[in-house]
Amino acid sequence: MKKILFAVDDTKACQKAAEFVVDFFGDREDCTITIIHVKTPIMLYGEAALAAYEDIEKKENEESDRLLEDFSAIFTNKGINIKQELLEGEAVSEVLNYAKDFDLLVIGQSEESFWNKIFSTNQNDFSQKSPIPILIVK
Repeated sequence: MKKILFAVDDTKACQKAAEFVVDFFGDREDCTITIIHVKTPIMLYGEAALAAYEDIEKKENEESDRLLEDFSAIFTNKGINIKQELLEGEAVSEVLNYAKDFDLLVIGQSEESFWNKIFSTNQNDFSQKSPIPILIVK
């Protein structure tokens, strides 16, 4: 059985990637699909920040849960059972560490922007550092 890991974020490219994964792998009984999202740790400084930490953390957790549920719905609405995983840390390193037990990593293509042209994107890091084959969906 092939194990597919699909890293999700809140972008249109990732939505397109989800639709592709559903169409391409959805009817295959020899595949299991796990969706993963990594939330960034909250860094706050000062007394005012400490007072707001719980509210900010709660909001971040709710947004991460909503994101996973939204992507899960894309699959379950087509009758595809998936697994979900929510991690916290630096996205690329957490996903790649988790990916070691999978056969394929799927991500959406990074969106075109001025900053992505100047600086490295997560997409570049994934493709250069992945210990497993990677599929970047356009």
